[in-house]
Amino acid sequence: MAPTGSTSASPAAPGSNSPSAESGLPGGALPGEAPVPEPPGIAPPEPATAPPVSEARPASYHDVFAATEFRFVFSSTMLSVLGDQLAKIALSILVFQRTSSPLLTALSYAISYLPWVLGGPVLSTLADRLSRRRVMLFCDVVRAVLVALLAIPGFPIPALLVVLLIASMFTPPFESARSAISTEILTGDAYVVGNGLVGTGTQLCNVFGLFLGGALVAMTSARGALLIDAATFIVSAGLVLIGVRERPVPAQSSGSPWRDISAGARLVFGDARLRGIVLTVWISCVCTFAWEGIVAPWAKSIGGGAKTVGLLLGISAAGMVVGSIIIGRFCPPKVRNRLILPLAVLAPALLGVLLIGDRLSVAIPVLVISGISAAFAIPLNALFMQSLPIELRGRAFGVAQGGLQAIQGLGVLIAGALATTISVSTTIGLLGLIGGAATLVIGLAQPIRAK
Repeated sequence: MAPTGSTSASPAAPGSNSPSAESGLPGGALPGEAPVPEPPGIAPPEPATAPPVSEARPASYHDVFAATEFRFVFSSTMLSVLGDQLAKIALSILVFQRTSSPLLTALSYAISYLPWVLGGPVLSTLADRLSRRRVMLFCDVVRAVLVALLAIPGFPIPALLVVLLIASMFTPPFESARSAISTEILTGDAYVVGNGLVGTGTQLCNVFGLFLGGALVAMTSARGALLIDAATFIVSAGLVLIGVRERPVPAQSSGSPWRDISAGARLVFGDARLRGIVLTVWISCVCTFAWEGIVAPWAKSIGGGAKTVGLLLGISAAGMVVGSIIIGRFCPPKVRNRLILPLAVLAPALLGVLLIGDRLSVAIPVLVISGISAAFAIPLNALFMQSLPIELRGRAFGVAQGGLQAIQGLGVLIAGALATTISVSTTIGLLGLIGGAATLVIGLAQPIRAK
């Protein structure tokens, strides 16, 4: 569950807040509940290989990469993210070359965002119903085959869009399985830092993937870039196959994916703390990043053009990268947890400055600091995952991430509608202040921090 904008994915507390860590029951069962049985013939998970970390200092990147499996999962995830970005840019160029239609080109780019909204909560249940390692392998292999099909000369545009949508539908189960299995590889503050590292890497791969995609198309062709993209998924699958060991299936299937979804939703929204975490991330992020949907008219209103659009998006992403490093790596655990709510409020509320100063010289520092503040999501995302029973982590992640994608899309639509009646800067500033106030109310009313 991470903020997602035009340049991001995706996307806290020490292990003492994890029910599975506290209960001492196998399978992550809560006190008073029957433990989840482990399938015969599969060894129970071994302890994380990351060395123990003192509560007085944050875990280091060395501590995180000391876990051999995490190195492979991290590398696999970065390749998959890079592959997703390569596919977006290569397909948008291919569609435009063949149709000269801006609408179809935009559709080919936007279609990859639909799976989390349309089927994310359903597909994410696979990460709890099946072996998470096998889910990651299967998703990478299928995406490699489907993306390779897109490179076939003369492939009809309608069929191309359908295949692209199908390929994108395998991203939610992959991400859910990856996020859930990471909590079994890393524990305590090492997981928080590892989660931040994945977020930083995802941001960099998203930005780099856009540049690399354009360069690959220029050097080869759109079809050549798609074949390279397919290769990234194959290599990603190979890393999972070699470096990640098999684990027991986390939960017994209820026989119905809808029951699994409802179980995840009941867990998330039936617990005051989990509900507070999710609502804080949703509200803060939607009001922090809604401006990305109206960035072109914003750039025009402050006297800029296409370069200004790229500058505004780029500095926001840069701020998020800097924030993820500072908050995720250098803040001690206790300080990091105390900063969650202030940063969650500051990230959108700072945009209110645009109500009194709508100039590029004002927008740049505002977006940088707002992006840095958005790093509050790193400890909060980690706290969310560590607070879940192990057998429900995949589906709960799907509910949270699917909701985040949906509400961010809604936020963009609201921003666009408001910008047709009032100025763009006023729209951004008002949404920011509303988001900051709502986040503060939620944060004070709900117990979101580590205990």
